[in-house]
Amino acid sequence: GAYYLWNILECKKMASMASISSSELAQKDLWSRITSGKPLISRPLTRPNTEENSNNADDDDVLSVVPRFAAAQYGRTIHHPRLKQPTPEQENLHLSILVENRKNIGGVDSSESITSVVDDEEALALKLSRALMKGSHTPRNFTGCSSDIDMKYQVGYDNMPSPTSTLCFPEARNNPSYNYDFADEGDFIGTCKFIEFERPQMSTQQKEHGGINLIEEVHSKERSSCLIDSNNTGSRPSNCCGGLEPHFPFHSFVICADTQLGVTSQNVEWETEIEYAKKAIQTINSLDPPPLFVCVCGDLVDMQYSFEENKGYSSRFKNKQECDEVQAKQNLDFQNVFSELNPEIPLVCTCGNHDVSNRPTPASIQRYKDFFGDEYLSFWANGTYNIVLNSVLFANPSGAPQLFSNQLRWLEHQLEYAHKHDAKMIFVYGHHPWFLYDENEDTDDLTGLSPFPKEWGKSTFLEDENKPTGFKDSYFAVPKKYRMTALNLFRKYGVNAAFTGHFHQNVISKSSWGMEHIITSSLSVVFDSSGKPKQEEENGRGLRLVEVHLDKATCVASMTKVERSSKKNEVRRGGTINHHFIPID
Repeated sequence: GAYYLWNILECKKMASMASISSSELAQKDLWSRITSGKPLISRPLTRPNTEENSNNADDDDVLSVVPRFAAAQYGRTIHHPRLKQPTPEQENLHLSILVENRKNIGGVDSSESITSVVDDEEALALKLSRALMKGSHTPRNFTGCSSDIDMKYQVGYDNMPSPTSTLCFPEARNNPSYNYDFADEGDFIGTCKFIEFERPQMSTQQKEHGGINLIEEVHSKERSSCLIDSNNTGSRPSNCCGGLEPHFPFHSFVICADTQLGVTSQNVEWETEIEYAKKAIQTINSLDPPPLFVCVCGDLVDMQYSFEENKGYSSRFKNKQECDEVQAKQNLDFQNVFSELNPEIPLVCTCGNHDVSNRPTPASIQRYKDFFGDEYLSFWANGTYNIVLNSVLFANPSGAPQLFSNQLRWLEHQLEYAHKHDAKMIFVYGHHPWFLYDENEDTDDLTGLSPFPKEWGKSTFLEDENKPTGFKDSYFAVPKKYRMTALNLFRKYGVNAAFTGHFHQNVISKSSWGMEHIITSSLSVVFDSSGKPKQEEENGRGLRLVEVHLDKATCVASMTKVERSSKKNEVRRGGTINHHFIPID
């Protein structure tokens, strides 16, 4: 029965079942065999070849149709067959292993342990599952079993102990004499380790695109393997643990911002922005290796009735109904354009002020959700935790104070959750910059001006000196009183980087504790502020390629109390990022 369970856990198709995870089903099957002698399932399961399961493809399958927008962004996470998220059972198992690993290096007191299993049946099933994960017929450079057993079975493939050998069974937690030698201090503390393999070099096209010389070779001869799925040899991260642990030491993702369909002509037409977006998508689709996901940081379209209402409705747009009709057409066109994105690449959309207004309300947010799904959510990607926020509520929560409070509580919970799971890095995405140049800047400090775009014509530049001829810098950043609420949480949990748009120009800065604050220029009109410090990268229309390099060092959560105290107000130490702006003009 246990060997049968092991075969089930190794089967990739089982991991793709939508209704129940393979490990959950395997545990139930094993428990049934132990208690009643009867199997829960009588034959190996395979995924039916039905349309219902077409999105649950194996790593080798070619995806043709994937969920996008509202069909992908729900339940406060992202849904895509290439970016599967952990099940509650996987989360509990992961926490349990982390707790014991932390004990082994003295990182967490027993009082800090997280109790994830209280039922005797679940405890036994968990113990058996962990035993299976730690003992398997694996390559000789894989160190799954604990203590001195490893030295006996490192010689060759056939010498490895049985998956259910008691040599690999973890001892009871309350045994103080047992040494949980799961990980060296220099390795990941979680359930995955790197093994060697040959990784293909980046293509010449990617290295030379936009005149930017990208990395010549990305972590050659390195890949990671998960204890849950030691036979993973796919070119993309395995779904065996739902992204809780890294499977590769390198991955990339793409940031776009302010596609803002209609902004150039002030909503007379939006073919101009559609062409820009198509160029960006062509660029993304040509990247080799492909990014793990793409995030569009707000202002997907330009029309939002409140902007016309504040100006006074004109003969062009007479009322809210007409404005809503235009916005709906722009939303659908955005969806049509981004349907051309490689289906193997998940798409994440965030809302901007032109999507939900400068003063969002429950109604304006719901309208956005009807088209694009949850306005804030989180997801795991190769051991990193990614948090998408409705930053417009931070900029002005007065129209939806309860929704702002709900999101703020959710944000702190997600950061605490990521910390407990020892996320290698934490990234935050939104539309509004938390600050432009300095985290302590106030409205009076932001004296720069971004002239209205030349595409709007001379009529925009009013001759009356009392009328603005551009956007003040203070218009773009989150007000300090709300900014510091978020930044204090980011500092507490060591957020590594925040990605935003809204400013329509590139600005790179860093917080006092080392969080990279990256504002990416738009895929529509481009601004250039008079108050902006000189930037190393060019300004223009384009997108950003972010490369994540994960280290083999443990992160903040796995450090001792003394070490954690000395490292307060620092970003998490799970890796580094490089990023490059790629012009599309």
